[in-house]
Amino acid sequence: MLLSLFGCSAIKGLGGKGKLESKGTCGEHMTWEYNRRKQTLTISGSGEMDTPNRFMWSDYPIKSLVISEGVTSIDEEAFYSNHTLRGELKLPSTLKTIGKFAFYGCDALTGPLVLPDGVETVDNYAFTHCEGFTGIRLSKSLRRVGDEVFAHCSGLTGPLALPDGLESIGRCGFYECSGLRGDLILPDSLTVLGDYVFAQCGFDGCLRISTGLTEIKCNTFSWCESLTGDLVIPASIKTIGESAFAGCACDGTLTLPEGLERIERYAFSNCKRLTGPLAIPDSVRFLGESAFENDECFTALKLPKDLPMVCSETFRGCSGLTGTLELPSTVRIVGDGAFDCCNFTGTLTLPAGLRSIGQGSFAYNPNLTALAELPASLEHIRDLAFAGCKGLQGSLRIPDGVYSVGASAFYGCSGLTDVTFGADVHSVGAGAFQDCAGLKTASFSGGIAPDYYGADEKKPSFPEGCRVNAAPGAAGYRETWEKAKAAPLPSGGADAGAEKEMPYYWTNSLSGEDFRGAGIYADVTLRFIGNQISVFINGRTFGEVEFSADNNAEEDDRIVRTDGMFCRDGWIRDLHFRDGYQRDSVLSAELICADGTARTVVFHTRSEECLYIDTESGKAVFAPPV
Repeated sequence: MLLSLFGCSAIKGLGGKGKLESKGTCGEHMTWEYNRRKQTLTISGSGEMDTPNRFMWSDYPIKSLVISEGVTSIDEEAFYSNHTLRGELKLPSTLKTIGKFAFYGCDALTGPLVLPDGVETVDNYAFTHCEGFTGIRLSKSLRRVGDEVFAHCSGLTGPLALPDGLESIGRCGFYECSGLRGDLILPDSLTVLGDYVFAQCGFDGCLRISTGLTEIKCNTFSWCESLTGDLVIPASIKTIGESAFAGCACDGTLTLPEGLERIERYAFSNCKRLTGPLAIPDSVRFLGESAFENDECFTALKLPKDLPMVCSETFRGCSGLTGTLELPSTVRIVGDGAFDCCNFTGTLTLPAGLRSIGQGSFAYNPNLTALAELPASLEHIRDLAFAGCKGLQGSLRIPDGVYSVGASAFYGCSGLTDVTFGADVHSVGAGAFQDCAGLKTASFSGGIAPDYYGADEKKPSFPEGCRVNAAPGAAGYRETWEKAKAAPLPSGGADAGAEKEMPYYWTNSLSGEDFRGAGIYADVTLRFIGNQISVFINGRTFGEVEFSADNNAEEDDRIVRTDGMFCRDGWIRDLHFRDGYQRDSVLSAELICADGTARTVVFHTRSEECLYIDTESGKAVFAPPV
């Protein structure tokens, strides 16, 4: 830690093997004296401490430290990482400030830490890693606690009383103080609370949050696994940050205030004991991924009326949620796994403007009994979307606007009796209706039959005994794609014979994950291996091409170049790379169809709502599709 913070040159002259001075000055009106035989350091005088050297007494063996009345400050780094400084720390009543790193790593100090009532500021890292303290009493005058001041003080036990008048606690202020017990009461004077402040603390009482706060930051209370009682978010709070309460053990109800605007990803994930109905206020416009994942005891759900999207895994594993799921009419994307392993009942009605049902969005909701008419706006149903919804009954119609039904999309929906596909369905994935024992007929209404997995293939799209009906003489899309691929490549594009480069630097982001098509190209996947791109349509290998890329390119010039790559309806040459929301890697390209028309296609690596989240403002906001 010392080397990383201050560099190797900073430790020269600290003492070590050299001679330790026995006395000197440490302020305008302050002196110090060290008794070698007794290993006692005495600091006398008055006013602010000003040590002439950094880490002034870090190397001194100190069995007894005496700081006289009149001293108003402890200088920064004064006893930094002094592992011999032992016993209880007695501080003068005149003290007002404790500087940065003053007692950092003094792990032999024991007994309770008592900050005199005159202390107003304890600066960054002042007592970090002082594991020997067994209790703590804060100054009644305390106004500011800096970053990591009491972090990793795992020996602290008993209650923590935060004084009225306290205004700020910096990031990780009490991080990993696992021995603290009792209630955690944040005074209303507190207006600044950094991230991770109370993460992994041991409080076993109730939590009361200051009404002076407007934001609860990242991981502020995460994995406080012994908290009890209700969790009430004050009306002053506008944003609940990433993982703010993740893993908290509160066993009462959750109250979210009207006026709350943002709940970031993982904010309440794994709060397995919060119970009762979950009502998210209408004022919330951003609800991040996995925000309530694995919260098993919520019993009902009310979503904000203007919510544009449900992000991936937002309510995954909320097995206590029952009743009818009411999605706001404004929802356009339901992300991957959004409601996976919930227990909603009855008929599921999807919003009229919905465009995408993500991978596993509604999987393993066994008590859903029916799907209301699917919206005409729907473009695709991704893999495993309704897998394990064994309670679904009767007929299913896939609307004309849907281009693909993904692999295992309705796996195990044994109550379905027949399915009719709209005119634009291009593909039905492997095992799409596998183990749908009750499915007797599958009918294609268009003039071209979708590409589906037949009875003689691995994981056929339809179960044994299901009669597949297509229009007389209907050709298959797969045959159509093969013919288009064999046609001459449109002119123009990348230079033939361009130098090929293996992936490196930014191009590392190309390998290791599949790039799935968005919108109507959800059945097209690009996979990068070495300097080749493999194209898959409906899970089938459709072709391979080599690519080149300038691995040192500036952000606006990160381009994957090919001599021509066929993607279902046309040809692509250049794919433009960018970083999307939360590690989503995005490729966009112009696809040229056989008739010369062009359209923009997008491929990316994560859940589809990521494409519509803008972070240019510094905070993620939804930018819904038109």
